[in-house]
Amino acid sequence: YTINDGNSGGNYSVTTNSASGSINQAALALSAVTGSKVYDGGTSSTGSVAVSGLATGDSVSGSSQTFVSKNVLGSNASTLQVNSGYTVNDGNSGGNYAVTTHSASGSITQAALSLSATTGTKVYDGGTSSTGAVAISGLASGDSVSGSSQTFASKNVLGANASTLQVNSGYVVNDGNSGGNYAVTTNSATGSITQ
Repeated sequence: YTINDGNSGGNYSVTTNSASGSINQAALALSAVTGSKVYDGGTSSTGSVAVSGLATGDSVSGSSQTFVSKNVLGSNASTLQVNSGYTVNDGNSGGNYAVTTHSASGSITQAALSLSATTGTKVYDGGTSSTGAVAISGLASGDSVSGSSQTFASKNVLGANASTLQVNSGYVVNDGNSGGNYAVTTNSATGSITQ
């Protein structure tokens, strides 16, 4: 400050006095961003959290987002949330901000699951039963298929590798979502029933 007294301030003995005041927290928003992925049995998301309201020089580190549910729920019916564990770097242990987190909608789409009959041979016995095991591919970790079986499409002797082995209905996909996490395809195989 400058005292304008024609004497370069020499006419005054100056004292300064402090006063109490308040700096209120600024609003800081951490927002999940919409995203999609193919079902993989987990809730991970590759999306980056959007940050708004930071003062110049401050930052947020360690922010991440995940899906609330691992399951296929329909287009834009999944929820993405901001995870805890982020750090507000403001020189005041984050105390300069009132932080709010915002969710976003997203989609988890079905994964491809293949149930494939395996080739087999048996001697004609008047039935279509097969002892072969159905081959399963595409399951996420922790999921399973129970009750899968295969049969010959015809009980008759049709020639070498002229019979068809098919996957039977009645299998159950155990994924915690009544099988809704998978788009299932079944594949036949060739086999033989001999005389």
